[in-house]
Amino acid sequence: MDLIVIGTIRTTRGVKGWLKLRSFSGEWDHFYEIKTLVLRSKNHKRQKTYQVEKFEIKHRVGTIKLLGIDTPEDGKSLTGYEILVPRHQGARLKENQWYLCDLVGLRVLDTEGRALGEVISVTETSDDILEIRRPGGGNFMIPFRSNFVQEPNLENRTIVLTTDWLQN
Repeated sequence: MDLIVIGTIRTTRGVKGWLKLRSFSGEWDHFYEIKTLVLRSKNHKRQKTYQVEKFEIKHRVGTIKLLGIDTPEDGKSLTGYEILVPRHQGARLKENQWYLCDLVGLRVLDTEGRALGEVISVTETSDDILEIRRPGGGNFMIPFRSNFVQEPNLENRTIVLTTDWLQN
């Protein structure tokens, strides 16, 4: 199943095991439709599927109640876990939008079409960072910003590096 990460568990709310969430898209509507989700630890060593009892917005923050998470202590053990759902349950993408996970595996080209490497990871920051593995070995990182790269071409699985200072 094609799962995508849509957010993380921030902390607990109340005494009945409710969890406060961080939505990577900043949108909440798609959370109302989720009946089952996967929680995965940041190091990817632990993963478990949960049934969603209820989702609601409290003070503009998404909160969720999962079956079997009934105390603050249960919930605290999930702090920082990633929330994964099938792609069709993620936020609806608008034109010229993509999920960051879709950037992993893109071939990185220069403006002449020469291969510079492959995106092997994306670090989420205010300016997301692409980690690129060079064909001959070694990695480099670039900000995922329009003054460094063009918009990704997901159909061709490429992204073009528009600066030449990293190619030496």
